[in-house]
Amino acid sequence: MRADARRNRRCLLDAAIDLVLETGGEPARDAVARRAGVGIATLYRHFPDRQALLRAVALDVLDRTVEAGERALDGPGGGGEALRRYLHAAVDIGLGAVGIVHPLLDDTDWPDRRAAADEVLARLVGAARADGAVAEGTTTQDIALVGIRFCRPLAIGLDPAAERAVAHRQLDTHLDGMAAGAT
Repeated sequence: MRADARRNRRCLLDAAIDLVLETGGEPARDAVARRAGVGIATLYRHFPDRQALLRAVALDVLDRTVEAGERALDGPGGGGEALRRYLHAAVDIGLGAVGIVHPLLDDTDWPDRRAAADEVLARLVGAARADGAVAEGTTTQDIALVGIRFCRPLAIGLDPAAERAVAHRQLDTHLDGMAAGAT
C-alpha cells in the first residue's frame, strides 16, 4: 500500500473511532470521510461497505490495545504500573469503540485477536498480582471489565477531551483502590 493510502486509511480509522465514541453508535460514513479530511470515494475504496468499516475499527483498536499491553509490560516499573499504563492507553486508543460496534457486526469471530488480547491481559494481571497492585483473586475478566467501563463514553454530552480526562482520573482512583485493597 502506498504511503498516502496508508495515511488515508489511518485517518479514516481514527475518525471513525472518534465518531463511534462521540455518538455512542455507528457513525455516518460521510461524517467519517469529512472528519478524516478525505472524500467519500476514498472511504469507499478502503471500506466498501458498512461492515468493512466497523470490522476494521474493531480490529484496529484491538490490535493497538494489544500492542499497548506489550509496551506496558516492557516499560519501567512493576506490574501495577504496567497495568495502569495499559488501561490508560486503552482509554486513549478508544477501546470503548469495540463494545459499541461489536453488536453491529455480522462476523465477530476473531480467534487470533482474542487469543492475543487474552494472553497480554493475563500477563498484565499476573504481573500486577505479583507486585501486590491487585488482590490475588483479581481475574483477567475483572480487569477487562474495568477497561470496558472506563473506555465507554458517558453519553452526557461532554467534550471528548473532557470525557477522556474524567475517565483517566476515575481510572486512577479505581486502580488506587484496587491496590489498597490488595494489601
